[in-house]
Amino acid sequence: MDQFPYIFLWLTAAFLIADYPLQSNLVFEIRYKYKYGGLLHVALHALAGLFLLYPYLAHWQIWVAFGATIVLHYFIDTVSKKNILMWLADQAAHIALIVGVAFVGRNLAPLELPETIARYYFNVPVALYVIGYVAATFAGTIFIFFVKITFRKDYQARPILLFEKTTGVISRALVVTAVILGFKLSPAFFFVAPVPDLLRLYQVVTARGTDEKHYKDVYPSDIIISFLYAGAIGVALAFV
Repeated sequence: MDQFPYIFLWLTAAFLIADYPLQSNLVFEIRYKYKYGGLLHVALHALAGLFLLYPYLAHWQIWVAFGATIVLHYFIDTVSKKNILMWLADQAAHIALIVGVAFVGRNLAPLELPETIARYYFNVPVALYVIGYVAATFAGTIFIFFVKITFRKDYQARPILLFEKTTGVISRALVVTAVILGFKLSPAFFFVAPVPDLLRLYQVVTARGTDEKHYKDVYPSDIIISFLYAGAIGVALAFV
């Protein structure tokens, strides 16, 4: 059986998990404050990747290929990303490395896993759902950040506030879920999908011009982009 899809999808999931949920403000600060701070970041990528590549770790080819991606990941991340195009190019470079690992391991026999775990691991839709939810929630925060620094002349890049990050992640998770349920269960869920962002939009609009620090760097356009971004991923996952 061709192992390319499983290696590619689970290593992509590992990349997203390490690059977004596991990259806290503390990790981000260490990464850019200290000369070799990026080593902590790539170490998290190594751990996440090895964990999700477990069925293939009996093969030296996987260790060599994956080890090479970790080294290259470190150097790719030294390139400054000043706009959304550079961020997208960065993501594409990392995905290209993952394709390389999957190509190397495509004909390698995986370890035998317990039946329950194997049912989920060797399951393309499950992997796509993991990727989709992480991309929509945590990666969505960074996507919106790069949209702002690229297109908003009045925005000065600052650390993303925890409140902004948390509400955005929860809202986008709810939007994705509502859109999927709208296709799979009842169209009524489509009317539920905008509710979280309408509440956030109301909070942002009413807080503008005040000293409310939670909304200092949040604009109405951020909420709209967040909804469209999550909605698009929800539509894609609904047809998986």
